[in-house]
Amino acid sequence: MINVGRLFSLLLFSASACYAQSQEVWTLQRCLEHTQENNISLKQVKLRVDEARAGFHQAWAQMLPTANISSDFSENYGLSFDPNSLTLQNDNYSTFFTGASTNLIVFGGLQRYYGLRSAINTKEAADLDFQQALDDMYLNVADLFLQTVFAQERAQIAEKQVQLMQTQCNRTKVLYESGALNKGEWLLLEAQRSTQEIQAVRANNALVLAKLALSQAINLPGPDLTLDTAETLKMLRQVSSKTAANLSPDQLFQTAQGQRPGLQAAEARVTAGRQSLWATRGSYFPSLSAGARINTVYSGLRKQNPLDPTSPPIPFLDQVRLNNSQTLNLSLSIPVFNGLGVRTAVQRARLSLIGAELSLEQERQTLRNTIYRSWADAQAAEKSLEANRKNVEALRLSFSYVQSRFEAQAANAFELNDATTKLFNAEAEFVIAQFDALFKHLVLEFYQGQRFAK
Repeated sequence: MINVGRLFSLLLFSASACYAQSQEVWTLQRCLEHTQENNISLKQVKLRVDEARAGFHQAWAQMLPTANISSDFSENYGLSFDPNSLTLQNDNYSTFFTGASTNLIVFGGLQRYYGLRSAINTKEAADLDFQQALDDMYLNVADLFLQTVFAQERAQIAEKQVQLMQTQCNRTKVLYESGALNKGEWLLLEAQRSTQEIQAVRANNALVLAKLALSQAINLPGPDLTLDTAETLKMLRQVSSKTAANLSPDQLFQTAQGQRPGLQAAEARVTAGRQSLWATRGSYFPSLSAGARINTVYSGLRKQNPLDPTSPPIPFLDQVRLNNSQTLNLSLSIPVFNGLGVRTAVQRARLSLIGAELSLEQERQTLRNTIYRSWADAQAAEKSLEANRKNVEALRLSFSYVQSRFEAQAANAFELNDATTKLFNAEAEFVIAQFDALFKHLVLEFYQGQRFAK
């Protein structure tokens, strides 16, 4: 007879094991890779890169000569024009026409050349835009990852504080029951324990929200993430060598100008706009083109004996061979007046170039402001971290002292409660300062070209 309880336990154990195996440990590198593969915004930027590459291939192909083949087959009834005899015929007959042509622009104001150069720089700008989007995604995911790690650390601190308060409450209860303490001091610690439990609940809720924000950023369906914090923090601390913080903002800015893809993309667009203007100006110049064409025609009315209406028509292949013609031509086009179309196009290209130059200057100013702000943030974060470290060390000594006095009945529950609260807040602030300083240094290193993702 089957033991239902044992079978249920076995199924529950198997399900738990499968769930544990299905859980993936997420490092920062894994988060970045998953986001790069699944982020919709990145895919949209990638589409613009593909469009720019298609434009480059089209501009390159326009440098080549054109070639076309045309054919026409007709069954004629009644009155029609015979292309073979060049006369009107009132008869039923077949005609076939075919030809091939090629054309090469010998000189066209260098429009195609500069158009190709503009397409090359446009493609380069699109590639740099994609790299900029990657960089922005890296920083955003790294920030959310560190916030999640911080929330996890803070939740652990809150749990430890609850355990500590529970231990203190147990000791206080023993002292109260033995008559060594009054009931008010015991109730005060019990209230503090409840407060710490509320803080722990809030910290866990903040952790859930941080995981949710991270999972949404990397395009995962749920917030149930298991983070590999130790290895990631070790890797990030190696990247954040803090050498960038020792440089001046001007030095950081000079280095960042050659590393920032967004700035390089803006420079490429200025170059593309300048070359596009030159290409548009080429419409003012005459254009010279060379072409060649070969034609042949077949008509069912062409007889072997033109004087005998009953004579059979000349065979198809023979007519194709006999009726062919070749043409070579040179064509010169001189623009005189075209409704100010070229002038307007040149004005628009010039305005587009001015807009690209303004965008470049705006990008440079934005980068400068960002570097100066990031440098100041890193300096302030480092000072805040050192101050919080000293504060935690001092409050730990103070807490140990008050705790020993409380156990010796030389301090009351209010003093112990105050020391515990101050230590908890200081430890939480120290964790915040640690992650804040780490991220601020990572940002500086990132602007210097050091990437923590492949």
